[in-house]
Amino acid sequence: MIHLADSKFKITIGGDNILRRGVTEIEEILVVIDVLRASSTIVTALANGIKEVIPVNREETAFGLRKEGYILAGEHNGVKLPDFDLGNSPVELLRYIEQSNIEKIALKTTNSTELLTKIESALICSSLNLTAIKHRLEDKGKSANLLVVGSKHGITEDLAVAMALYSSLNDGLEINKAYLKECISRCNTAKYLGKIGYKKDVEFVSQIDKYDAVPVLREGGMCLAEVKKKPPTRFHEINTRR
Repeated sequence: MIHLADSKFKITIGGDNILRRGVTEIEEILVVIDVLRASSTIVTALANGIKEVIPVNREETAFGLRKEGYILAGEHNGVKLPDFDLGNSPVELLRYIEQSNIEKIALKTTNSTELLTKIESALICSSLNLTAIKHRLEDKGKSANLLVVGSKHGITEDLAVAMALYSSLNDGLEINKAYLKECISRCNTAKYLGKIGYKKDVEFVSQIDKYDAVPVLREGGMCLAEVKKKPPTRFHEINTRR
């Protein structure tokens, strides 16, 4: 964990470090960052009209939600899960949205969704909505814990986004979009995704601040909220059920 005593912002690496503390002990706003690709898929879904995204940690749970009208999105080690409607791919999701009327998605990923089923609330941050998250945290004025999820391929892309958010909030530094794009497009996770056929996802996620949507994971429900800032923005929320 990276934590400066005089700062109200901290960076935590790995979901296990959050869960060891116990979700009831977390008082600051938790910001989950999994750029390639869970956070980006969630942001893309909600920014393009999906009303609800539910993270699941078991395929059986997802299949049960299909009976309730949920579209199933998911992957294991980057590859689309068998019998799911689509993978954990923002590009694939956008194509699906163009062809079908989707309102609800159940999402299962290798690194993030099990964590998301165990925490009570969080903001979901990607390169695609970095500045929107920054404004949300500024408006809230509370302490924030930036959780870098990472993967077996490394943490470069997630840590780069976390550090950009931290330095902007804590030090007032301008977000270096060119550097972020390079970290995302050239990291080991991006190279792996390219090898298994998801180069277009990497290119898509390399777009910094494409969306002005802030997904909020919280127990209980999903709503749209306005915040006081210029220009005004609407914040899309996601709901998790256990």
